[in-house]
Amino acid sequence: FEDDDEATRSNSFDQLVLIIERGNRSLNSDRLALFENPEGEQEFTEWNDEERIQALYTLVRKSSSLSVATRTRLITALCKAVNILCSILASSASTQTTSNSSYIQTQNSGRNIIDNHNLSEKGQPETSLTIVSQTFRDALACHIYMLYTLMFFLESEAKVGKSLGLSTGLSNNKSSSNKNRKENAKKDRERKAEAEKVLASRQACANAMFTAAHAMGVYKSKLWKRGVPDENVIGLPCRIAYQMLENSSGIVARKASSADLALKIIAITVQTSDCLMSTIVSALLDLMHSYEHIAALVAELCAIPPFEDILVVDRCNLAMGKISDSNKLAKELLREIGRLDTSNCTSDTGGKASGLKHVAPFISHLAEKNPHFTFQHIHLVLTHLESDPYMFRSAIVTAIGHVLVRNIISGNENPAENEDFDEDKIQEELKKKNMNFTLTKEKLFDILIKRAHDASSYTRVAVMKSWANLIETDSLPLQRLLPLTELSIDRLKDKTVMVRRSAMQILSLLLEKNPFTHTLSPEPYIEKINELRVFILSNLPENIKLAMDSALDELECMDENTDAKEREKIENAAIETAYSEYESSSPDSKDEDLEEEDSMIYMKIKALKFLSSALAFINLFESATTAFDSMLLSSNSSDVTEALRFFVRARHFQLPCAVTGIKQALALMWSNETNIKDEVLNAFVEVFISTPGSERKKLLPSKVIADNLLFLVGNATVSEVASIEEAMCQLVNNEVIPTDVFLLLWSIVAKTPGDARAAALLTISMGATADPSIVDSSSRLRHLLDAGLGDHTEENRDWKSAKASAIALQKMKINKLDPGSAKFIVLELLTERLCAVAQGDWCDDIHVTDTQRWFGAAEQAIDAIFVICPQPEKICRHIIHNIEGSTFGFSDGTPKSSCHSLRLSRFFFVVSHIALKLLVYAEALTSSVRHANAAKALFKQEQADKAKRSSSNRSSDNDFVSDDDIETELGVTQAEEAEVESKASDIAETEIIGRGVISLFAPLLIRIVANKDGNFSSPTLMQTSMLALCKFMSISSSFCEKHLPLLFTALGRAPSEDVTLRANTVIALGDLAFRFPNEVEPYTPRLYGCLRDKSTRVRRHTLMVLTHLILNDMVKVKGQVCEIALCLQDEEIRIRDMARLLFNELSKRSNNPIYNLLPDIVSRLSHMAMEKDQFRAIMAFLLAFIKKDRQSELLVEKLCHRFPKCTSISQKADIAFCLAQIKVNEKCIKTLNDLLKFYKDALFDEDVLKNFLSIVTKAKKNLKPESKETLDDWEVRLKEYSMAGLENEQANSKAQHARKKAERRKGQKSNARKILISSQSELYESESEIEDNLSGDDETSVISDDQYGIDKENDLTEKLIGKDKESIRKRNGRRSCKNI
Repeated sequence: FEDDDEATRSNSFDQLVLIIERGNRSLNSDRLALFENPEGEQEFTEWNDEERIQALYTLVRKSSSLSVATRTRLITALCKAVNILCSILASSASTQTTSNSSYIQTQNSGRNIIDNHNLSEKGQPETSLTIVSQTFRDALACHIYMLYTLMFFLESEAKVGKSLGLSTGLSNNKSSSNKNRKENAKKDRERKAEAEKVLASRQACANAMFTAAHAMGVYKSKLWKRGVPDENVIGLPCRIAYQMLENSSGIVARKASSADLALKIIAITVQTSDCLMSTIVSALLDLMHSYEHIAALVAELCAIPPFEDILVVDRCNLAMGKISDSNKLAKELLREIGRLDTSNCTSDTGGKASGLKHVAPFISHLAEKNPHFTFQHIHLVLTHLESDPYMFRSAIVTAIGHVLVRNIISGNENPAENEDFDEDKIQEELKKKNMNFTLTKEKLFDILIKRAHDASSYTRVAVMKSWANLIETDSLPLQRLLPLTELSIDRLKDKTVMVRRSAMQILSLLLEKNPFTHTLSPEPYIEKINELRVFILSNLPENIKLAMDSALDELECMDENTDAKEREKIENAAIETAYSEYESSSPDSKDEDLEEEDSMIYMKIKALKFLSSALAFINLFESATTAFDSMLLSSNSSDVTEALRFFVRARHFQLPCAVTGIKQALALMWSNETNIKDEVLNAFVEVFISTPGSERKKLLPSKVIADNLLFLVGNATVSEVASIEEAMCQLVNNEVIPTDVFLLLWSIVAKTPGDARAAALLTISMGATADPSIVDSSSRLRHLLDAGLGDHTEENRDWKSAKASAIALQKMKINKLDPGSAKFIVLELLTERLCAVAQGDWCDDIHVTDTQRWFGAAEQAIDAIFVICPQPEKICRHIIHNIEGSTFGFSDGTPKSSCHSLRLSRFFFVVSHIALKLLVYAEALTSSVRHANAAKALFKQEQADKAKRSSSNRSSDNDFVSDDDIETELGVTQAEEAEVESKASDIAETEIIGRGVISLFAPLLIRIVANKDGNFSSPTLMQTSMLALCKFMSISSSFCEKHLPLLFTALGRAPSEDVTLRANTVIALGDLAFRFPNEVEPYTPRLYGCLRDKSTRVRRHTLMVLTHLILNDMVKVKGQVCEIALCLQDEEIRIRDMARLLFNELSKRSNNPIYNLLPDIVSRLSHMAMEKDQFRAIMAFLLAFIKKDRQSELLVEKLCHRFPKCTSISQKADIAFCLAQIKVNEKCIKTLNDLLKFYKDALFDEDVLKNFLSIVTKAKKNLKPESKETLDDWEVRLKEYSMAGLENEQANSKAQHARKKAERRKGQKSNARKILISSQSELYESESEIEDNLSGDDETSVISDDQYGIDKENDLTEKLIGKDKESIRKRNGRRSCKNI
């Protein structure tokens, strides 16, 4: 070409395109005749001659440099040529298609058998088969290859543009110039038009390539001999299809790259060309490894049904008795995925693990697209359930969920219609298939149950989602309901937030989709079950009834005290036996074959089993209280939110655990997170105030709301009451609770005595906290007087109502009242009744419980007096005098010689509480004076400023201001404030306890607490007096300092069974430490000692007190914190959690005191007699808070210096364990290497070496390359010293063993010699007697002295050393002599 300039080059390309277009016109007109030379002419001109081929080659090669118009013409021409060639091929095969159709009709009508030689690879008959000429094949292959190359360039350009971030959209450049805006708009239009042309060209090429793939696949028998295709040609469409799929990540890109056509190209190739199956499978697997989005596309590919033209072939194969496998590609892919090597595929392997991550989703996508096929072949990938990558396990369990969700019907494939088939065999085969299907489903369900405990949290989440999907689609079998409920409750304890959230969602779905009724209250079910059991047991068949009675009689004969559970077991066995007999009587039609009576019993038994399952379902939720509590107390807000939503749903189904859970959830009203507080309020409203499911838009009737509130408050604890009050305050402020509810509560107060009245009064007082007008009116105060503190309360000693009335009175806002007003008169009457309550005039001295209930009412009555009375100190003096007279007998002028312990307990309680309230009252007055002085000073300042601005007399003005300034300079105001503070302190130190009436009873109180003679044995008296002493001590610092030794002495001598005394004293000590920290500080070790108390309650209270003191900096954290560290391994979970909370809060401080405490904690714990596992668990928890590098370095050095001070190898192993828990860096490794001399002698121990080698392993992962040499050197030295130390230790142990053995042998010989000498001396003394006896008889044999000594020596040797007699005789036989 003459490419001297652009115009000439463009003209040359246009001429080449014209050549191709002319050839297309001739091809369209002459069609197949262009490729046939029937007469064998030598001058036959080929249509696809060298000129056309050269033109195509040049244009395709230069396609990237062509203009848009020229390239569009080229693409249009090339696609048109391919389409025409394919249409020629299709038209030439019309005769063959007709023959195939007639062949199929013949097979269907006559069922003739045709020789296999007359069939092609896909079952097509070969009758009158002719193939196209080689020229046509070459032309088609040439144009397909050119089209492939052109598409390759187009897709590559699209991929490069996408990777570079090039946009084909509009420009975002905004210029202020109109001219620039117009130019930019024009460029945008041109760019958009060009992009649309490129997109149209890509789609046209894709359509043409699909046409070519379709033609080559369907009509391959026309193209190649015996239908065996040329793989290089028929595989070209698939090769470009792979590239099209690579560029289809995203909805827009998928449309632009014609991914749907690419899938069809591959699908038709797979369906028509088995020879390319392995190649296509390998290519698709490679694509899935490389690209994340390919898995879903390949799953779609496997779900594409057979094309209509190919169905003819499949029907032909079916007629021939062959089964068409349209999912062969999916099966091969699953098989290859099952063979993948997943060993060593961790995060360290990088790309390999990433590729497997992309492959795994194919399994779940395929199950979603084609569940029936996946169900049949999922066994091919189940081997990956035990593989390391969690992605495969997650994908498999997700696929199982998709498979089980769909209603798969087994055995729906009808066998081939054949007259020879036996109907019985068909039914038997179908039954067998259904059985296999059921077994497979059960195994898949078992896999989901098992994988809920998978090591990976992602897999566990996938399992829980699969279960949730099964429930939502009503695909959960009834027999799996209870196991799944139990599993979900167990997963609430999972360490991963997502798993816990999914488990809670499953429990909510199980409630909503439960197969029972909308009411899950257990009482109706229990009543119905008992009724059915009685009926069934009385109407059992005679044989079963006789067997049951005999079993019960035998049980009673064996044990007269027969347990009810044993009887129930026998009865249940009888019922199950009857049910089994009814089941086996007629499996197909039970109800019709049974008699009417038996049928009724059978239905009753089924109803009993159903109700028992419902009750078991309810009991599972009721037994999950601990799991629900852990969710509510979780630090993660999503756990709390899900738990609250569950309780709302549970309340709609009337589950008893819902109210309990909401009560505990109300403690979250004190949370610092606003969303949690809002969620708690929403749950409170949903459960108790609004209509279920109305989302707070529709409220319940006022009567129902009042009943709900009474039910909630009636059995609430003190902490729950405080939380309910906080929630009620916010709801009253937001006007959520209607005013009619409180009117109904007042009517309950007036009409209903007992606990209902007390609960109503308490609920009213909660509302009055936010709105005092609920209580503050003369009519309602009269209700309180008549109902709460009236005659009924006095006669029945209803201390709950009295206490609730006093609490309600404390919500009033008292202003100055007219002495003649009705409200003032009612308040005076109320004060009298409160005094009667506080004095204990109504109490019963016989029963201790009455006095114990009185304590709370008296406390609230005294508090109410300080609220409603203008001069409470006078009223309190009157109360003290009256209760003193009733206690000690001063009222009638004749003091008693003794008093009742309960009266004395009440007296000290009232006196001490009044003293404490006087302190609070004095401080309130001091605060009022301070505020009044501040208001006065502010008023004076405002008057001075006003005078300065408005007055015209400057001199007087200046004098006024100067006087005020002088007062300020002299500190008159500060002096007044100091004087007020001094007076308040003097009142607390000297007036209340020192010179007042209350101080007169302090000596008696001290004597009772000391209890030197042991005269006071009443637990109630000792508890009350100890508490009264603590209240007195909290008022005066001097009194506190003086009597602290007595307090701790009494605490130490407290009886072990009196847990309340010790627990209350510990709490009081915490209050004293807050008020007088300097006085209590010397006794802090004794307070720590309470952490070792036997009582769990005392330990918990002690730890709670110390936690508050430490976190508020009232107690210094010293070495005694080791006692708190021991609480980390306490038996009580609440104590462990509180200890963890303390150390967590300490670690958040800037100086991290845990670092400073660790050496002392290690030292103290290592010298304690505790198990190794407990020590290591404590230290692992504490060392996790050391996160700063500098602290780690210093701690490593300190611990290394502790090795020489250890007295045992176990202590050294514990130090090594502590070192292994520290996060080491380069300096730590250097320190460990430099200080090797301190611990080298301990490296022979396996535990010590193991801990140091674990440090090496962790350091290798994060250490810098420049420090690798130091680490390697340290590791080598560790192993060397370990081997040397082990050899020395073995040698030492052998030497010690040998030394002990030698000493033992030496000691045995010396002992034997000493005993032998002493024995010989005794024998020699009796020798004369022996000789005399021998000489007395002439015929008596005489033994020589030597022989006699030898025999005696032998005898002693036998007796003393224990040697064998026979060996001794043999040894000394030679020395024996003959008898004389």
